[in-house]
Amino acid sequence: MSYEGLPVEPVRTLLAFQRRRREWEFVDVRDCTKLAKVRHSADLTGVIELTVGQVSLLGPSWESDIELLWLSVADLVASYRRDGRAEVSFPDQPADITLEPVPPGLIRITVAGGPYRETAVTGEERLLSALAAGGVEFFEKFAELTGRNFDRGIRKLTGRTASGRTGPSA
Repeated sequence: MSYEGLPVEPVRTLLAFQRRRREWEFVDVRDCTKLAKVRHSADLTGVIELTVGQVSLLGPSWESDIELLWLSVADLVASYRRDGRAEVSFPDQPADITLEPVPPGLIRITVAGGPYRETAVTGEERLLSALAAGGVEFFEKFAELTGRNFDRGIRKLTGRTASGRTGPSA
């Protein structure tokens, strides 16, 4: 019997909305009908929630420019599928996410920054599929809310575009 690693919870994206002066709340992107009012797009922040087993790797402590964070995670997944190992930095925090293979068919994910370091091991496809599903959900909803195209991010996560096309001409 093979070990498939720890379970991976569905990956969620939470956007930050200001309720009152200096009081913020996170709202699941799936529940958003509009984006928070911000001066610059880089001010639109949020978090990715990623839990493997009982280990919370990403969550409210890692609030970041949410669009750039998901684009970084898309690069992470694409680089891992291409090179067998990958590392990306958070867009606006001194922290990194690393993916490393652990034979047979497992993957180690590490999130590290400053004194914080969390690591978990799970099935390779289990983690990559969860990241891809969470990213596609974010990019599709973000496209709906902004009217912009995020095919590049979706392609990096899945190998296909939002319209389902694959291949070099997609």
